[in-house]
Amino acid sequence: MNNDMAPVLDDLWREARTHIENWKFDKAIEIYKYILARYANNNSAAEHANACLGEVLLMLGQTAAAENHIRKAISHDPGNPHYRYLLGSIYDRRYEWGKAIREYKAALDKEPNNRLYLRALGESIFNSGDRHRGLTYLHKAEALYPSNSGMLSELATAYLSLGDVDTAMVYGEKAVMINPDDIMAWAVLRKIESFQK
Repeated sequence: MNNDMAPVLDDLWREARTHIENWKFDKAIEIYKYILARYANNNSAAEHANACLGEVLLMLGQTAAAENHIRKAISHDPGNPHYRYLLGSIYDRRYEWGKAIREYKAALDKEPNNRLYLRALGESIFNSGDRHRGLTYLHKAEALYPSNSGMLSELATAYLSLGDVDTAMVYGEKAVMINPDDIMAWAVLRKIESFQK
């Protein structure tokens, strides 16, 4: 790549991030597609644009297109744990637990103490039916980030699905106490309270 192009690419990355922050996903998608067309011979730009585009498409629920772009990013950097996490998230959305678990484990092999990867792996294992092992991973993630209301709500939901309403309530109340503005935490707590009645 011509060094004169680097500032242009930096501006494009920034502009795309700004669009995403403002929920203008179509604009971000346009930029990433432009980068893929304009900088097709730049491996680094192609890798990053495919990964970003895949992530946006995943957020929009377009899993087939997202998978296509994430796989292209992986082809540039097979060992990148974030790409493997994203691929796992795609499988997770499709309820393909075995494939999701495989990808999350690949991500954790590179970053064993990443709470996001641990949480995702725990959720997939739990949802696949191996509840005890899933909880083990969820608790490992919680230990790394004990003040995350989303993590605590996830544990509350898991315990509620096991019929352990008391433990679910402990985690649900803690989630709301840590983040009183978390709408999802409140929804989980209300659900637990309805089971208590």
